[in-house]
Order: sequence, then structure tokens, then C-alpha cells
Amino acid sequence: MTETSASKRDRFSRMFPPRVEKLVHQFGLLQNCTSKGNYEWDEDIVKRAWIEIAKALQETAAAYDLELDISLNGDQVNYIDTTKRLN
Repeated sequence: MTETSASKRDRFSRMFPPRVEKLVHQFGLLQNCTSKGNYEWDEDIVKRAWIEIAKALQETAAAYDLELDISLNGDQVNYIDTTKRLN
């Protein structure tokens, strides 16, 4: 049985917004870790993590036929090699 376009749209409308809300919430939790009174972090690890997050955002946007340009300190993230130290 073929699923109708309306039912696919309805399923997307149910699934997509809650997943976006969860993602935004998780970013809020990451932001909580910026309190220098409670945490000390390795800048290189943080930069590499954000580059990987940005690359995942770009890949996901591309799956929706959207082009997302993201740079870190002026460098396009898709050209930054995170397998080596960045500092």
C-alpha cells in the first residue's frame, strides 16, 4: 500500500519539530559548560568539536537541499582538517 503525500507530510510535521527542539535543548546544555568558574577546557578540543558539529549541520542542511555556509574565525569549516591539532 502506497503512503499518501498528506500522510507523509503529517508524519514529518509530528517528527521534525520535536527533534529540532531536542537539538536546541542539547546546545543549551553545551552552553552551560562555558562557565569558567566551573569548567576548564582545551581550546583545541572545543574548536575541533564545533567544526565537526558545523560539518554535520551542513550535511543535514544539504539533505534538505539547503546550502549552509559556516566559518570559524574566517575559515570555511568544510576545509578544516580536524584530525590534527588546530592551535
